[in-house]
Amino acid sequence: MADQEVWGFKIERSPAGKKIWPNELKREATRRLREEDTSPSEVAAEIGAHECLVRKWWVADRRNRGEKIAVEGPAFAQVAVSAPADPSAQPTVPSSDTEDSSAHLYVGAMCIRVRIH
Repeated sequence: MADQEVWGFKIERSPAGKKIWPNELKREATRRLREEDTSPSEVAAEIGAHECLVRKWWVADRRNRGEKIAVEGPAFAQVAVSAPADPSAQPTVPSSDTEDSSAHLYVGAMCIRVRIH
């Protein structure tokens, strides 16, 4: 496949056909996100990349600048799995009038209960 040019940077392709993004272009993309208040989807559309890739560059740039990237709340949720004593038994659906705020996923006779906060 032919190479292309974006913002004056030459985009080469690997033998498998994947675009090889130069570091200078990545820096320019993150600069535009930072200084021009451009969205990752706008930058991605302009250069012909997937939005997830541009977001990945943005997170890496922010970390390189010393910014702490954190997610609010826990990264994982506890899931309780219980199987009935009698595997042939049909699962019982919890009453909707209970104060228990949880989701139940039934797989055969097994119930997976996820507490919702």
